[in-house]
Amino acid sequence: MTLVLSIFVCALLLPALTAAGTVYTRWGNSGCGSAAATVYSGYMGGSVYTSTGSGGNYLCLPPNPVATDVARPAYVSSLYGTEYEVTSRAENDFDALCAVCFINNRTASIMIPGTNKCPTGWSSEYTGFLMSGYDGHAGSTEFICVDSKLEGRIASSANQNGRLLYLVAGICGSLPCPPYVNNNILQCVVCTK
Repeated sequence: MTLVLSIFVCALLLPALTAAGTVYTRWGNSGCGSAAATVYSGYMGGSVYTSTGSGGNYLCLPPNPVATDVARPAYVSSLYGTEYEVTSRAENDFDALCAVCFINNRTASIMIPGTNKCPTGWSSEYTGFLMSGYDGHAGSTEFICVDSKLEGRIASSANQNGRLLYLVAGICGSLPCPPYVNNNILQCVVCTK
């Protein structure tokens, strides 16, 4: 009886264990769209824009953190929320949102800067603006694709700074123009296959 029950349970679990899919982060939006499942929606975070040390990447922080009882040592790396720095848009200074997404039956995801179109055979998950930290700030950041919606946390328009997101412009020289256009704001797309 136990062996039969074990085989039955394994047969029920097998499809869940073999389901193929890929995970990507949708920066600047709290949802994943119609084809993907939202693993969680949260808040964008990173080190403060004036820091010369600490982490250089952006994080999608969950809305339900679990506190620890670890004593704070003398030296730590600090984590801040992230704001949009896009003075030409209503979302300027809003705290940026994000979502971690899972899509079935696809095994790869890629962010492509400078375009809003996926290669043949790939599916677009979202399009947006290429964004990163500002050239003149102390710390470097990664380039990420932020949904063109630039969704912000409600009632968060106070200028608190923290980690900051700026639009990225292509600069001619070692970047060939054409096909790029000098000082043009760059688009981006996240694609899955």
